[in-house]
Amino acid sequence: MSDVFSKLGDSLKSTLKVATEQTQKSVDQVACRTDLMNKRNELKRLFTSLGEAQYKCYVEQVECEERDALYAKIDALKLQITEIEQRLGEIVTTQKSSLDSYKREVKSTWNEPETQEKKADLEEDGIEILKVCPVCNTGNHEYAAYCIKCGNKFE
Repeated sequence: MSDVFSKLGDSLKSTLKVATEQTQKSVDQVACRTDLMNKRNELKRLFTSLGEAQYKCYVEQVECEERDALYAKIDALKLQITEIEQRLGEIVTTQKSSLDSYKREVKSTWNEPETQEKKADLEEDGIEILKVCPVCNTGNHEYAAYCIKCGNKFE
């Protein structure tokens, strides 16, 4: 019985730690998305300003000096947007992989001892056998009863 309480305590500690990490990654994601939205809105304003400046120069039949400055600002802003999108992609990927890893860890904590021994044997060889979900093609542990991504029940 004390083994069950020990496992429960370890699971709760692990869950709290992962929940804290996931919360921080979600906060980072929101900050990134907000920054991205602001940069895209700024880009729209620059394109509007460019159009207005170009039209003004056309009407007045003069060379448009303001246009070149706007081109430079637009190019710099597009580069910033690309960098933010890459950083956001990294955050999302890291968050998903750490959560998937945590799910596997929790499931392995509560597996039967025989399953744990079989898993240890597989890891000694350096090869992990996965059960592929026929619905979403996600790799799951060999002894999984349900898919970790879509919840499909394995037969």
